Amino acid sequence: MFGHGDSPAGNAFIKFDDVTTMRKLALIVIIYAALSAAAATPYFKVIDAPDAIVQPNTTITLPITIQNIGGDGAYARLVFRGLPPGISVSNVTRARWVYPGGRMTFNVNLSAGEIPPANHTIEVGVAAKGSPPNYRSFHLIVENVSEEGEIAKEEMAGEHPEIKNVSDGAERQIPAAGALWSLLAVAAATMVSRRER
Repeated sequence: MFGHGDSPAGNAFIKFDDVTTMRKLALIVIIYAALSAAAATPYFKVIDAPDAIVQPNTTITLPITIQNIGGDGAYARLVFRGLPPGISVSNVTRARWVYPGGRMTFNVNLSAGEIPPANHTIEVGVAAKGSPPNYRSFHLIVENVSEEGEIAKEEMAGEHPEIKNVSDGAERQIPAAGALWSLLAVAAATMVSRRER
């Protein structure tokens, strides 16, 4: 059935009839490797940063939740932008490990010094190796009178409904895209090899 040297077990190399087929397969392998590597990187997102009300010379605890929607775990910590003078945060310097798909809530101590009443917009983000920057804004209301605080709390209750309406399925679509690209690359390689036969 097979001539001398024609047995499939005796020949360990695949023979290509032309260079273009070899280039196509090499390109598919490179794309597959790049997509696999991209799917294996962490990607952090701040999913909950509630608005807060604080009075001068007080400290409050603000829960900020992040999620790793990437394909690999990593250490992550919070970073803040736009902190006004007289406002400080603590309990944010320690990095914590977050698994792929996992969530972590940081209880941040937010302190106000002797500052006048105002409404500030502050951004909180995640610092993690391999993850692109991602920031989310929240409002910090500095008040003096306790009656104003009750009015502001009522106003803030309906101000950011998008925080509560994010579904887990929508957040986990990014890692699934890497697997989809991998399947498409394998399917394309199969189709190319079938055409060449």
